[in-house]
Amino acid sequence: MTIYTVEVGGRPVAAMQSTSLGEAEEFLRSDALLNDLTIYEMKGGEPGEPMWDGVAEILVRESFPDEVAVWERIRAKAVRDGDTDPDDENFLTYLRGVREIE
Repeated sequence: MTIYTVEVGGRPVAAMQSTSLGEAEEFLRSDALLNDLTIYEMKGGEPGEPMWDGVAEILVRESFPDEVAVWERIRAKAVRDGDTDPDDENFLTYLRGVREIE
């Protein structure tokens, strides 16, 4: 499987494992994820500014090596902590910390 990254307005936001680009695009452009992108802000971003403003371009691409390393590190911790199953093929992680906009 390959790790794919979703970019919002040219900024890498989240990564997930998938069997194909088409499958990754379907999930990473789902209404549920798009909704999350409008209610969460990313660490290091402007306070109160959502990750996606509803109009910025969303691109799904194969992850760069540093993004794969972040995905692997966060996934390994989630497995150790019991937050995900080692066989979970749909594990998604944000590449930076996020929090709900107040």
